[in-house]
This record gives sequence, C-alpha cells and structure tokens, in this order.
Amino acid sequence: MSNTTTTTHWDPKDLLEFQGRHQQDGVVHVPGLVASDAMAELLAWIDDISNASTLGRHYFESTDRGRVKARTEDFAKDHPPLHQFLTQGRVHDVLEALFGEPPVLFKEKINYKHPGAAGYAPHQDAPAYPFGSLHITMLLALDSADRSNGCLEFAKGAHHNGVIDMNADGCLPIERAAQLEWTPMPVAAGDAVFFNSFAPHRSGTNRSDRSRRALYVTYNASSEGDLRSEYYDHKKQALAEGRVSLINHFLGEDVS
Repeated sequence: MSNTTTTTHWDPKDLLEFQGRHQQDGVVHVPGLVASDAMAELLAWIDDISNASTLGRHYFESTDRGRVKARTEDFAKDHPPLHQFLTQGRVHDVLEALFGEPPVLFKEKINYKHPGAAGYAPHQDAPAYPFGSLHITMLLALDSADRSNGCLEFAKGAHHNGVIDMNADGCLPIERAAQLEWTPMPVAAGDAVFFNSFAPHRSGTNRSDRSRRALYVTYNASSEGDLRSEYYDHKKQALAEGRVSLINHFLGEDVS
C-alpha cells in the first residue's frame, strides 16, 4: 500500500478527466484506485478498526438475521497508516484536482451493509455538514457492490441546483426524489467514487447474501480551514438517540 498508493501519482490527463466529469455530474467513478495486490493490507487495517473497542465509534442495526454492525466512524486520527493513505499520494491528488486546492480531512466512516441491512433515503449530504460550504466524499469500495446488495445510486447533474429540497428528516421529499433520474453506481473492490455534498444519492436494502463494506471519507477545501474537531464536537452534542447522522436518512433500526 505505502509504496504504490501514497507515492505514485496520476497522469495529468487523468486528473483533468476526473475534474471534468465531477463538474458535469457531481460524481466521478475512479476504477482501481487501490490495486488488487494492495487490498489485503487495506482490508487488514479495516478489520483492525472494526474489531477494536478503542478505535472509533460503532453503531449497530437490527435485521432479520439479528443485530449487526452498521457503521464505524471517527478513527483515522488514531490509525497512522490509514491516515497517511487518506491524506497523501493518489487520494490527495484526485481531491486537489476536484477542489482546485489542497483538501483537508473532515470526517470518515465505514458503512457495513450485511445481508438484510437497510439502505439510505434519497438525500444530499450538505444539510448534514453544518461546517464548511462544500465537501467532497470519497467512497472507497472494500467489497464489490451492485443493486442486489445496495450500491449507491446518484442523480447526476442535480448538484448544480444546490440544496434542492428537504423534508423534516433532512432528506429529499419522496415526490421531489421521484422527479430525478437515478443511475446505479456498481463498484468493484478497490474502486473509488468521488461525489460532492450537493449530489443527490440513495441506496437500497441488501437483498443478497453478500455483505458489502465501504469506506466513506469526506474532505473540505483547505481555504476553509480544519473543521474536523468542530464537526465531531457538534455531532456528539446534537445527535439524537437512535440516529447515526445529523439527518435522518438511515432506513434501518439503530440498536447501538
């Protein structure tokens, strides 16, 4: 991982292509950001974090198959190798191209979607991020995902309209979401998807027998400063019981 992903860089033509697609669609798929021979090390780090009671905060949900882990968040600062990977090399280069300036790590989480686990209602991330004006999230696929196990779906191009609409849960109203054209974003392990905080997205229930995990890492532009502590302090104070986010987009039953 360290000698292939944090020290190698992109062809400038690739970065220009990513930048163009992100500006047009609000989302860009980057296949193979982590090479297959480096995935074992990344997955070992993820297992370390997932299995540790002292790294991050864990959330659980109730499914037909019992209580399962749904999310782990706020762990990068306590895992130096992962933090280096998330802030240097190829990841940093893509984000710098998309922002037009260096990125700053804002927040991170691992979402687990085990068989029977719930999806997320149509929403934009911007209402859940009260600090900073624009954020870009990298979804890094730890397992393959498609519609059968609840991959993300995006309304491409809708980010140009800012916050489109919002119900009491902080999500897109059903009737407004129905007016958008949704495109599934299947991914292979090691693929990345970068999307900005105004890009509408959603995901379905995992109706397969295959678990899928994804690392979601969110950044803001360096010109807006380091907002990480401010965000997590606010979330600890404001998060309502039975919720995993500042908006109520999670469609499962939180039993943390």
